[in-house]
Amino acid sequence: MKHAIPVITAVAAMLWTFAATAAQAQVAPVVKVNPQVRAAAPGYWTPERFKAAKPLPLPLASADTRREPEPAAPPLNPAASDAQAPTEPADFPGQQLFAPDPATPRLGVDPGAVGTFGAYYTSTRVFPLFNGSAAPYSADRAYPYRTVGILFFTIDGAPYLCSASVIQRRVVATAGHCVHSGTAAGFHDNWVFVPSYRDGAAPFKMWNWRLVAVTGTWAGGGGGVPNAADYAMIEFVDQPLYPNSKPSKLGNVTGWLGWQTLSLIPNHTSKLGYPCNLDNCGKMQDVTSNSFRATAPNNVEYGSDARGGSSGGPWVQNFETLAVGGGTGSQTGSNRVVAVTSYGYISEDPKVQGASILDSRWVDLFNLLCSQPGNCVP
Repeated sequence: MKHAIPVITAVAAMLWTFAATAAQAQVAPVVKVNPQVRAAAPGYWTPERFKAAKPLPLPLASADTRREPEPAAPPLNPAASDAQAPTEPADFPGQQLFAPDPATPRLGVDPGAVGTFGAYYTSTRVFPLFNGSAAPYSADRAYPYRTVGILFFTIDGAPYLCSASVIQRRVVATAGHCVHSGTAAGFHDNWVFVPSYRDGAAPFKMWNWRLVAVTGTWAGGGGGVPNAADYAMIEFVDQPLYPNSKPSKLGNVTGWLGWQTLSLIPNHTSKLGYPCNLDNCGKMQDVTSNSFRATAPNNVEYGSDARGGSSGGPWVQNFETLAVGGGTGSQTGSNRVVAVTSYGYISEDPKVQGASILDSRWVDLFNLLCSQPGNCVP
């Protein structure tokens, strides 16, 4: 508790600064600080509660969501931050959060790769995946996949989960609705992040939160979708990777994704996360598709079959390990988040998901989190 007052005071001071510069409706970020800052996750998170965590229902838009004109072209110089591969060795022991139930084969499932809106996509489990001594060679433990994981949290004492991704040394991005109700009910609680989660295992450990910030646009928006800025960022506490070792930062272990504003349409993205309609949210999924249509306010929809649990997962431009001779064209920024999953539709038939276009509100959140010493590299 002795750290809570200085941290909250510092955050309050920062908010006065960011309130003066926040664009779009002049709404400052809304912040919550963990009063018990420590590496260990709170005692709430038992194996039984991890196993019982339910996907946060994907916010659902109505069929009359208004379409917006597509912009003529992306800006020449969007705000951006580069991705970074991990710097820590990955030979430390992971954690087993709980013992999963035996897997149930998916029989006769064919999503068709297009829904009633006519937005085409490709949906796949991240592969190859190995077990036992070969597990470290799995795709979900390689960079840049390892930047993505499950975000566990509580609402009124009940366990839930969303998806999220690392975007700096201590900073994780997710959806606004994965941290805050968007109503007077306020913030959720007890966030822990598990990068490269798979079937109850945490190969890169679980990480406890310190500070969470959400856009004022989401916090004051009533919880409805589409919302012009349904995104949030969380700072996570350093922890030792080996017994008696110095604490390490999350992003040094996983690496991190870059990001880029105002680049969601036109574009093509890899949408990563843990939708619970696919593999019971036990394995990382990757849905790839082109931008389909712009919707009001400040959102874009893409083809996707992902549902609850995918909220907050990154939409990544040029998700890749750059090939020799690659990186050509007009949008060459690699492994950059251009959105996070926000909403679906009441009917599953359209097979699309929507996301808010990253803009100055995203930059405000990032600058706020990076103003804390050691959270970010220049």
